[in-house]
Amino acid sequence: MLRIMFVFAFSWIFLHSAWAQNDLLRQKAADELRKIPRPHSTGEFKAIPHLPPMNQDTTNACWSFSTLSFVESEMLRLGRPKVRLAVMFPVYYGFLEKARYFVTTKGSSRFAPGDLFSGVLEIIRKYGIVPQSVYRGQTRACRTYNHSNMETELSQFMQRVKELELWDEEIVVAGVRKILDKYMGAPPRNFTFNGKTYTPQSFRDQVVNLPWDEYVAVTSFLYEPYGRFIELKVPDNWAHRKNYFNVPLPLFYSALISAVRHGYSAAIDADISEPGRLGKQDVSFIPSFDLPAAAIDEYARELRFVNKATTDDHLMHIVGYKKVAGQDWFLVKDSWRSAWYGQQKGYFFFHGDYIRLKVLA
Repeated sequence: MLRIMFVFAFSWIFLHSAWAQNDLLRQKAADELRKIPRPHSTGEFKAIPHLPPMNQDTTNACWSFSTLSFVESEMLRLGRPKVRLAVMFPVYYGFLEKARYFVTTKGSSRFAPGDLFSGVLEIIRKYGIVPQSVYRGQTRACRTYNHSNMETELSQFMQRVKELELWDEEIVVAGVRKILDKYMGAPPRNFTFNGKTYTPQSFRDQVVNLPWDEYVAVTSFLYEPYGRFIELKVPDNWAHRKNYFNVPLPLFYSALISAVRHGYSAAIDADISEPGRLGKQDVSFIPSFDLPAAAIDEYARELRFVNKATTDDHLMHIVGYKKVAGQDWFLVKDSWRSAWYGQQKGYFFFHGDYIRLKVLA
């Protein structure tokens, strides 16, 4: 009993110390930020057309929120209707696809809530998509999302599948679907939108109607040669897709700036654990005590990826760019709760150095 109490006390002291240290670093970053010319309002940007931010609440579905936000912006850019797409539609079918793959790999693949841009696009290609107005993706009589209980139940079910070696895809997928239907409700097979009846597939083809083959995911890492499609080696790439085009960091960064300046938005996958991500100030930057700007290169980027200081924490959507005192700043639409801590609800201002060092793809 004394040993348990000692371990608990030690753990509490360690966590308390880590929290205090993190607070100290964020305060140091906030002090430095006061001396840096920066944007203070979304109105300073000529924003690429997009729909207002949505809070992902207690979910791990940033990948769906950000990618569908990008799809919505593409619809506006190409003259399609302004439609809020159902953020939980890819989540529902994403879990079914992960269940199938889990059976195929006999439990060696990752079954978890996370995913990437490519996962959303693959769901849309296979299953279609629907408006948010016809599928909210929850059975609770509540305006906010909370996937805690659902994710726990799914995890327990899949653990049981692995323990029993129940490698029957039909049975496993049916079990996962039952849990999803309990918490999310089944997506519609047919629905009416603006007086016309659609299936998810016909809505994708007739209303969304995007050139899906023209979208490319781009990354920049040294662990594979440049100029080819590679696997982004992160846990959320659960199917080990090799569909990220690897380019040198200067090209990665300059291509992003060029795209946004010419009216193209971009979905991004980034690490948001740094002390320079300050929710109350709506800013993400690299403070000088972390790494001087002159030292940010492909090797600094690779080191942080190898030692896990950079992980695929969070997916967001870049919807604007401008220079302030000669420095690059990006307007980032963000579904995570910290994007609501400051004045710009649902947005962050990302400094260019943060993009170069901490954005994976």
